[in-house]
Amino acid sequence: MNISIFINSFTSGGAEKVVLTLLEKFQKKKKELDLVIIEKEKFYEIPKDVPSTYLTQFNSLEKGPLKIPSLFICASKLKKHIQKNDIKIVQSHLIRATFINGLAKMLGSKHYAQAIIHSQMNFDHQPWLLRGFSKWIYRKIHFQMDSIISISDVMKYELDEYLGFKNHPNHIRIYNPHNLDDVKKMSEEVPTDFVFSPDRKYFISIGRLAKLKRLGDVIQAFSKLENNNAELIFVGNGEQENHLKEMTKQLGLENRIHFLGYQTNPYQYLSRADYFVSASETEGLPNTLIESMICGTPVISSDCVSGPREILHPESDLTISLKDKMEHGSHGILYPVGEVELLADAMKLLLEDEALCNKFIQRGYSRIEEFEAMNIAQKYIDTFPSEGKEFAKL
Repeated sequence: MNISIFINSFTSGGAEKVVLTLLEKFQKKKKELDLVIIEKEKFYEIPKDVPSTYLTQFNSLEKGPLKIPSLFICASKLKKHIQKNDIKIVQSHLIRATFINGLAKMLGSKHYAQAIIHSQMNFDHQPWLLRGFSKWIYRKIHFQMDSIISISDVMKYELDEYLGFKNHPNHIRIYNPHNLDDVKKMSEEVPTDFVFSPDRKYFISIGRLAKLKRLGDVIQAFSKLENNNAELIFVGNGEQENHLKEMTKQLGLENRIHFLGYQTNPYQYLSRADYFVSASETEGLPNTLIESMICGTPVISSDCVSGPREILHPESDLTISLKDKMEHGSHGILYPVGEVELLADAMKLLLEDEALCNKFIQRGYSRIEEFEAMNIAQKYIDTFPSEGKEFAKL
């Protein structure tokens, strides 16, 4: 049965990494695969042994005037591609790909359409009329899907309530896949551009230096630590880099805060750091928290919507968010988004409590098995229609 994996582009991002992992695991499961991509912008290398098709010749249509018209043009092209290559299943990742997938169904394509939702969908910041239209069109498109996969329980719950996905017959949760052995192996490599001193403690943050990541909060909290043996490492690049470097300079912390840029193997730094910090304003199911547990690095995270609580404190009420206190989860520490003082308190706590760090490390090793890539890939395969059946009933 031919399966098309469909995504916007292969620029850097969590959804793109998920697609690469699923392609690899589906191949090992002997699935006939096909890759469809909207744009030519590329960061990750596309597997050469998987047939790939571009629907446009543009690098990026994300903010251009052709963005909306291109949805309908690409939907027509996708329908033709499906018919020409006898594609049975189209699994779309990210919103634009899902819109095109749904529009192709509306144009009469008979394929099995599956949408993988990687991020929040909330329009409350929009004017009333636009908000109502946005909710209507997103529901319309997603109800063209034969199945919808949310990557966290909190995300599924919110979409069920906010967009009425609870009325969809096949909306389930499947976590992102992680190659545990690959991460462990890469974590054993030795960095050549940074030396970890045995008499210092290192906090680390990994990911795009973007506004939503609130990395200025991490710098401010770090500046409040009295322990002068602590240092802070940022791995990643992005539009906030100059701003964060200027903040570091103003606080006189240039010798203790390090910007290492994008790294193809961030795990060699993550495994040697003592603590991982995430301050995000919003997340889907943040891969870096899971990767930190794989590397044996205790985690502090903002209690943002939606994934951190689910990863670090899965037995708690996943619908709540902290407001005025930090919380010891079973697998890490949570604190309220934007509360710099509480973030500083959490950082001080881990610096001073080695027993707590060791507890988080040991519990993390048991937690990560739920995210193992081959098991996750099989869960996806189980959602696909079987031979001779029109739909998979989840």
